[in-house]
Amino acid sequence: MSRRLFEFKCENSHVTERFVDETVKTVQCSECDAPAEKILSACGIYLEPFSGLHPSSYDRWSRVRAEKLAQEKKQNG
Repeated sequence: MSRRLFEFKCENSHVTERFVDETVKTVQCSECDAPAEKILSACGIYLEPFSGLHPSSYDRWSRVRAEKLAQEKKQNG
């Protein structure tokens, strides 16, 4: 079984992170020892929009379109 980091929340609203197997559904809360159930949480990902290292599809499309328009303008005039 692969182990992953999951968040668990108890009935007292304490949120705990644990490194457990995928099949584990409940653990003991580290603060109050109540049963804590696995919850879904947002992943932490950040893409730097200013460096250009991760351009969006729209950015690429607009750059290619601008190049094509420049070529057509050069050919026509």
